[in-house]
Amino acid sequence: MKPTQNISPTSDDQLAALSSATLDANDVPARVLVAPWGQVESTNGSFVVDDESAALVVAAFDEHGTDIPIDYEHQTLGGTYSSPSGQAPAAGWIKKILSEPGVGILAEIEWTDRAMEMLATKEYRYLSPVALIRKTDRKLSAIHSVALTNKPAIIGMAPIVNSIEHHNEAIIPLVALRQELQLSEDADPHDVLLAASQRIIALERQVKDKHVAHRINEAMRSGKLVEAQRAWAEALVAKEEGLFDEWFNTAPIIVAPGRLAQPHNANGLDSRRQAIIAKARAEFRATPMLTGITNEQAFIASALNEAGLNNSKRSEAA
Repeated sequence: MKPTQNISPTSDDQLAALSSATLDANDVPARVLVAPWGQVESTNGSFVVDDESAALVVAAFDEHGTDIPIDYEHQTLGGTYSSPSGQAPAAGWIKKILSEPGVGILAEIEWTDRAMEMLATKEYRYLSPVALIRKTDRKLSAIHSVALTNKPAIIGMAPIVNSIEHHNEAIIPLVALRQELQLSEDADPHDVLLAASQRIIALERQVKDKHVAHRINEAMRSGKLVEAQRAWAEALVAKEEGLFDEWFNTAPIIVAPGRLAQPHNANGLDSRRQAIIAKARAEFRATPMLTGITNEQAFIASALNEAGLNNSKRSEAA
């Protein structure tokens, strides 16, 4: 009996029957890992599954346009694999082949009733693909057929029951993330994680901005901060909130609660002077490079001069 899918090896290909997965007797999966990602060690020789390999395998299946048979003990191959009757009944059909980076080549399978029963009674435990391996670089390039067998070949391949359980545990939050981020159902896992990371960064920024706004509003309601100081105060809270706390705890009230303007009497001027001193001190301590240019007292005195205030009371800036 000829193979259902007419994929023939070229001089650059090697046809190899490989066992890739253990099938769970109690929960026969509809999606099975056919070949794991990366460098795969097999008793029939090693091969590679990477981005290029995965693309070749998926393209070969899509271009052929027919289901890939799952048989028993590679009977579809004929020759030494032939059954005594010469028949090669199907155990199932691969309806779709897909790849998942970091996981491997996956197959969506429609099992026959007989195969389901045999798997349930543990007559068969392993799934073995007949793979086309490109000789030039040992990359998997196509899947010819797949068989149920009890002769594993791939070294260290995790049983399919464990692989599927772990896969499902990863898929559940991945599906939820796609829905939360309003991405398509087939969005690549890397794109999902990137979008999730960007969302987290945006949310963190929103929380930080909200916190800064809260601290600024608190200072303004207390009368210690005026609108002209908002940009400076926002930058200080965002960069060095500890210095902002120090300024806030020592800054005098320069605008009485409920007032819209700063008082202009002598007491008001003195309060303004104290505010400028506190602001200059906080700014100087928040900018380490200023210590190589001037000292704190001179920096405060300069700030008072720029504000048009008499800086004779230098003792207050010390």
